[in-house]
Amino acid sequence: VFMNFTQLYGDLVKAQQDVKKGTMEYKVLDYIKAKTIHGADLAVIHDVINVIVDEDSVEDIIEAIKESEGLIGKVKSPKSKTKKKSLGKVKPKAKKSLGKIVDEGEVPEGRSDQYWRGSKKPKIIFTPGNSTIRSGLEIPSSYRYDDVRFIENHYGLRGIEFGNWLSQQDRRNYVAGLGIALFDLYHAIGFAAKDLSIKGKITVAFGARGRGAMLAHFEPSTFAINITRYRRPEKKDTKKKNFDRTDLLIASGGVGSYAHEFAHALDYYGGTFVEKDSSGALSKGQSTRLTPDKKLLNKNSLQGLMEKLLYKILWQKEKKESPYYARLKKSKQTKYFFRRNEIFARAFEVYVQYKMQTKKYKNIFLAETKYDQGVYLSLPEMKKLEGDFDQLMNALKRKL
Repeated sequence: VFMNFTQLYGDLVKAQQDVKKGTMEYKVLDYIKAKTIHGADLAVIHDVINVIVDEDSVEDIIEAIKESEGLIGKVKSPKSKTKKKSLGKVKPKAKKSLGKIVDEGEVPEGRSDQYWRGSKKPKIIFTPGNSTIRSGLEIPSSYRYDDVRFIENHYGLRGIEFGNWLSQQDRRNYVAGLGIALFDLYHAIGFAAKDLSIKGKITVAFGARGRGAMLAHFEPSTFAINITRYRRPEKKDTKKKNFDRTDLLIASGGVGSYAHEFAHALDYYGGTFVEKDSSGALSKGQSTRLTPDKKLLNKNSLQGLMEKLLYKILWQKEKKESPYYARLKKSKQTKYFFRRNEIFARAFEVYVQYKMQTKKYKNIFLAETKYDQGVYLSLPEMKKLEGDFDQLMNALKRKL
């Protein structure tokens, strides 16, 4: 959500007038005002005027204030009343977030960097040779998978963003993971490198646009893919002798969700810019319609190819549901799992995994199962759908 800086700052000033000076609520608002100015300064330096709401909690802000002031004792946190809609993977209910301002571009090292880094050099786990993370085609030395500017330029991304609560080690790991994931996605599905940015529309954000209820999400209004940061560890855990912060990168957060969110980007690009639909998506978006549109089934348009694919995913033949659909119903999932855009996105995850498997690839940053297996197609089921998926992907490629 893009906001006018003056309006946002004015709203913060007004909000401060409604709380007593010296209280933690007042200090939290003061902190956000300072971050707003800092973010605006950096945006001007980098020729970008964006204000982004991060998922980091009120507890994070209060801890920063306490560290700077030496405060002692418990403070009741103000509650957030702001809600935003987006598409993405959901995770169990988490603490509500007030949100904070984050910056785009090179961010100077902050207190969190110093706290976590200590005297150690950043440890990078997302490397081409780490077999627990990835296996596949050898990555040439000329491909600078951990270089922000190289990745942006090579794929034509609109930008890469970081939340303020990511340490330098986190940033470098997430960029390296993205660089390797895009390399493998490019070779798995056969898109041109620049096509993976959807005509330069995609921004990838790490811990900068997410909310606590999602592992990752896609914003149709901005074409931003956010990978949610791992959960903040308890202080008692950080004191353990064998504690390693890099373990958190794959233990929680949005790593493994990129293929899912990229599927949303393809879906909404087709339904917003190529064959415009009121839902904005080829799949009909959040509609839970399961019966096929017979008129669309007879068309070779993008919407027609999407309709055929979803029909084959859900039905064996007219009025006879597929084994996958039967499993999905039996799993008694929420309405979210029956939305057409989510069914397509989960199917695309399996499509990417299937394509990687045929080439003996693996990449847990790109695609890794996050839910109960019942909500996913099996690889043998995907094998039967491969031709229909290929047909839709090839049609989309011609529009990029």
